[in-house]
Order: sequence, then C-alpha cells, then structure tokens
Amino acid sequence: MRHYHRKNWQLYRKEVIELDGGVCTRCKRGPSEGAVLQVHHKQYIAGRLPWEYPYDLCETLCKGCHAEEHSIVAPSSGWECFGYDDLGDLSGECELCGNSIRYVFFVQHENWPPLEVGEICCDNLTESSVASDYVDSILAHKSRLQRFIKSPRWKTGDDGIFRIRQKRIDLAVEPVDNGYRLSANRIQGKRFFSSAVEVKKHVFELLESGKLEEYLKNTQGHALPKRKGRANS
Repeated sequence: MRHYHRKNWQLYRKEVIELDGGVCTRCKRGPSEGAVLQVHHKQYIAGRLPWEYPYDLCETLCKGCHAEEHSIVAPSSGWECFGYDDLGDLSGECELCGNSIRYVFFVQHENWPPLEVGEICCDNLTESSVASDYVDSILAHKSRLQRFIKSPRWKTGDDGIFRIRQKRIDLAVEPVDNGYRLSANRIQGKRFFSSAVEVKKHVFELLESGKLEEYLKNTQGHALPKRKGRANS
C-alpha cells in the first residue's frame, strides 16, 4: 500500500480519472455529486507497480462502487428475489438495513451470499416492485376478508344461522353441537369450526380461490343457479 502515496501513482491516478471523464464509470457520479473517485485495477500483474499498467486495465470508480467491486459491501444491483415468507409479526430483521420486518424476502446475487431482507431493501436491490406488490396484495386480501366478515349483508335468524348470498351462492354458517359448519346452496360441509368467524374466514378463502364455485359445479344435482335474463337467440 505504500506505493499509493508516491508521486508516480498520484500522477497516473489523475490521468486515468481524466481519461474517464472525471466520473465513476459505473454510477457516473463525480465530485460535484459527492463521489470520492478512486482508480481500480481490473487485474493485477506480478512485479508491476500500480502506475505501470496500460490504461485499459484500470478504470475510475467511486469509493462505493470500488468497495462493491472488491466485495467489501454488498452489490447494490443485479439481485434476484427467489422467495418470501410472512413471519406473522415484526420478529425478523433485515440483513441489509437492520430494521425489524414481518415480510421476509430472500434475494440472491452471483457475487454475494443470499440475504434475507425487508420489502424496501428487496425492491431496491432487485430494482423492481416485486416485494411491495406482494405486500400490497396481502394487505388488500386482508381488507377484503375483514369487509366480508363484517358485511351488514350477513343476516341472523331466530335459529342462530348466519346467512348471506355471495357470488350467487346461498351461504349459511350453522351452529351445531361441535361448533359451527358451512352450508353452501344447502350442501352441508363436513368440517367443524370453533366460531362463526372462523367459518366466514374459511368460506372467504374458498370464494377467493374459486374452489367453492368449482365444487358446486362439479357436484351432481347441485350446479350453480344460472343468472336470470333473456335467453340467447
């Protein structure tokens, strides 16, 4: 490292930076943008002093890009998201920024070990909106679920049965000795739940996925009622 304090190196360094236009060849920032410029050797040749290299074997990099090149810091681009997980609460920690996270995204890079990061860091690393889109879809799903559960269209009779018509399906949440069960178009389900809310959550997921409609269509003698209107000519 003592060679980098010599005048020969300082002169060579200035020449390389000038030839590269006075900016980082990666991020294109210069001193006016707060970048500290350095000269990076693309490869090292045994026996040569730092200023004895041809110009094409050196390039101007800012301090950040130079550190990234030598894997001192994690690369800021070129990452891919290959999975995610919902921890249920803020029990996770982003390995990049250290913030507490609930939604963990697994990202990978060819020059760096895989990381577990949060939504914002995932989007920044992958230069996409894959994480925020996923979280938005989760939050939208939860909002629809809560509106369905609390819908004023649920009606309760003297028999204690909760009834609603959704997607042209007559749904009923029936109290039984073992808790509650679902009935769809008068077809009683075999699964029992501890509360009416749990049944509502269950039927919402069936409706969201389309599984309930498909089941009713495929059940002999229990096809979905057709929408009323003029017959096709």
